[in-house]
Amino acid sequence: MAVRHMRLAIGLFFLMAGATLLTVRFVAPDRVAQLFDPLRLALGAILALVLAGVNFAKWYAGRLAHDELSTPVRRPFQPDPVRRGEDSEPNPDFDFGKPESGPARKSNNS
Repeated sequence: MAVRHMRLAIGLFFLMAGATLLTVRFVAPDRVAQLFDPLRLALGAILALVLAGVNFAKWYAGRLAHDELSTPVRRPFQPDPVRRGEDSEPNPDFDFGKPESGPARKSNNS
């Protein structure tokens, strides 16, 4: 079992524990007051819900990272494998190797 599956299982466990404690706290407050301290029971339920949220966030981040690693992506600045066989002529607007046909300007810096 992978770590990301364990985080999901632990998150579900804490979610059920927190929901159960809050349900017991608000459904039968008199019975709970006889057996346990209601404040501590509520704090324990809130802590369990927070831990569930943390584990769900870690699980989701791990899932996104795993999906990103498993997605095949072409590296940037690599030639397109589909267009490799095609020979296209260069665009003359981007040919900077030709000298200008006009007269050269002299600088007045000296």
